[in-house]
Amino acid sequence: MTGKKEVQVRKYFSQEFGGEVPTGKVLDLFQNFQTHPLGEGISYSLFNGVIKKLRGPQTPADVTQTSRVVATPAAAVKDFELEIVEIGNMQFPDFKCFKTGTLLDKLFSDHEDGGGIYGGTANIVIGESGVGKSTVMLDVLAKIKRNQPAAKILYISSEMTRNDLFFYYSKMPIIAEVPTLLLMDYIQTGFVKAIEKALTGEHDVILIDSHQDIIVKLKDVLGWKSTYAEAWLTNLVIKAADGMGKSIFCIQHMTKGGTYVGSTYLKHATTSMMEIKFGPGNRRYLEFTKNRRGGSLVNKPLFYSMADGQVVYDQASWDQLVRAEEVAHTEEARREELESEFDALFLSATLATSSVEEPTEFTEENKVEVEQ
Repeated sequence: MTGKKEVQVRKYFSQEFGGEVPTGKVLDLFQNFQTHPLGEGISYSLFNGVIKKLRGPQTPADVTQTSRVVATPAAAVKDFELEIVEIGNMQFPDFKCFKTGTLLDKLFSDHEDGGGIYGGTANIVIGESGVGKSTVMLDVLAKIKRNQPAAKILYISSEMTRNDLFFYYSKMPIIAEVPTLLLMDYIQTGFVKAIEKALTGEHDVILIDSHQDIIVKLKDVLGWKSTYAEAWLTNLVIKAADGMGKSIFCIQHMTKGGTYVGSTYLKHATTSMMEIKFGPGNRRYLEFTKNRRGGSLVNKPLFYSMADGQVVYDQASWDQLVRAEEVAHTEEARREELESEFDALFLSATLATSSVEEPTEFTEENKVEVEQ
């Protein structure tokens, strides 16, 4: 007996493709199906099962044909047009720069006076459980909104419920005006559409909490393969950042051993990676281990604490770090100067010694000449 959901899938192929299943990867077909009204509530495994029935059994030749990687014909490569443009003639978007009005701005970027968060960037925020990733980033959103009221910010939470947010709000009243999308509200229906609309909508600065949890839900609830789910979400983030000029922050987790949780695809595709850690005496600090917009301040710790319901950065310890680096740079420059002076002195002494006439070697032959 054919189930209601299977009938739903068959109806989709009947309406869109005349009852035939188009060629292509099942995962790609499923993604398109998810955007169709008939795609609500259908898992990948069920969708794949219906496709197998519609396509019928494959012969060994069919399997070989569909699984084999076929090289592009040389003629097709020759006719393929590349768009190669001189950098000076490229069209660049009008990058917006968002400021929190805190010391953190300097770490975000060194391309503008006072720093700030540039649009067109995809950023990862990592740290072990309980270190305060959500707290720090919610504070960042709230302070952007306070500093630039026209900025369109968005917090996307895939983990927290309204009850969870109540306790965050109780300890951090500053986040009262942070627009929030709770993906748990769409877990039964419209989950994929909600993510796509949120990331491609009107918002300028978007915080995803968390990237990994969304992938888990795509896998467990919708039946997607984890590799496909991660590629889909990461590509969507890159599209929103690089193609639409948004600034995206993706919270990621770390293992207790300090290992990054996630693929290297996301890690290498992003603009920056900010790590939030426990320091000596359990003091918390953050630092960028990668930042294409603020390379001069990579691997420099910025300590912070909570006071009056918001994150406060330790200006005194930062100034001390800056002064220590200035002293170190001065000493290094002086050391190089002294080495240069010593090398010059040694070279001049060597040249002076080599210019003095060498004494004549006393041999039997010149002894006779002297006696004569």
